[in-house]
Amino acid sequence: MKKGLMRTGVFIAPNSYHGSNHRTINGTIKHDESGQVFTEVSCPGGPMTLDWVWKTQGSSREAACFRSSGPGCSSLANMAIRSALSHSFNITAESLEGLPWEVASLLWERLVASQLVSVKVWKAFAVAYPNEGIDALKRKHHVIARPNMKLGDYVASLISPLYHWVTFLSLSNVTCSRTDLVQISQLTNLGVLTIGRKFTTPDIGLDDSIIRGWGRSASSTDAFRLLRVLNCRSQKDITANVFAHLNQFPALSVFNVEDCNLGPKHRQAAQNHKWNYKTGKDLSEWLVKGGATSAGWDSIVHASFQLGGAFSKTTLTAEGVEAIDAIPVLHMSIGANQPDALVDVTGDQSLRSFYREWVDTFKFPNKRPLSQNIAPSIKMSYQKRTLRASKQQKLEDVLTGFGR
Repeated sequence: MKKGLMRTGVFIAPNSYHGSNHRTINGTIKHDESGQVFTEVSCPGGPMTLDWVWKTQGSSREAACFRSSGPGCSSLANMAIRSALSHSFNITAESLEGLPWEVASLLWERLVASQLVSVKVWKAFAVAYPNEGIDALKRKHHVIARPNMKLGDYVASLISPLYHWVTFLSLSNVTCSRTDLVQISQLTNLGVLTIGRKFTTPDIGLDDSIIRGWGRSASSTDAFRLLRVLNCRSQKDITANVFAHLNQFPALSVFNVEDCNLGPKHRQAAQNHKWNYKTGKDLSEWLVKGGATSAGWDSIVHASFQLGGAFSKTTLTAEGVEAIDAIPVLHMSIGANQPDALVDVTGDQSLRSFYREWVDTFKFPNKRPLSQNIAPSIKMSYQKRTLRASKQQKLEDVLTGFGR
């Protein structure tokens, strides 16, 4: 009799008797063609590590073989870069501490050229060099077309309690339990939340009750303190009652809906809660300011965040808005999303925008202020350049400005 065998996800154990040629599944006795008797048990499992945070399109082995331009031996700098490329998964903010940007920029350029900028590497550079005005360093968009973990497992790697970066989260073509959706409230650095097409829960899609639950978290905890924009696409279960819950988000200024059951006929319901309806003309202006050449949803997400900051100036100092806008952005898209046609943001078409008149926090006197332990100064310990005096303020002061 053969000993038990282990296959991927399957354990095969021998048995001590023979019988007819019969096969069943998962933990029951089976008989193969030769008369061998065994028991097969399928063991479902998920990924052992969060490999998506360090996955890249490029190969570190190939990138480490680049040669110096011109004749002669490689310089010490190029030799060091080759070594760093071979071990890019070991790059951390701590390992970059003390390295001047003049030198680190050479490594960054080679990482970008070699397509080795993983989420992990990007976060390390964003923490170490928050004030370098490089587009690839200020914005990182990562897409997981086929998620294989729970939403909370992804959210855990997007949190930055010290506000080293702002997270934009987009969910499309995925099914999440209501328990999973609660995990979103842990993203204290969430700036934009987009609930996209074919997003569902086991019951229905996004509805008023889920937003009400998020609002309660926002009014009683430090959740959603940076959330400026909420986008909903093809979510038919949202009703005009949702405006009663939006004011519980202290920083929320823009509510965009596309292909939802909300539009001009709900102006009065929105105005009852201090929300104004607009066609999106203001948004188109911010698309141009952001250098966007098309009104795709990735551009709309970033333009909406900037527009939300402009509205926030009515309740927050211009320096405070500027300080938040200066933080690098990590845009995470979970779920496959079909290429979108360009959105007409100038007319009264599919995209409808609601803008908040002001932030009314008097209704929530028990709102807990953001503690210094949660939001220290924007001036990080790893940054190499000094902020202007107008920017040297704490995020605590910036965020609590929403409650004044």
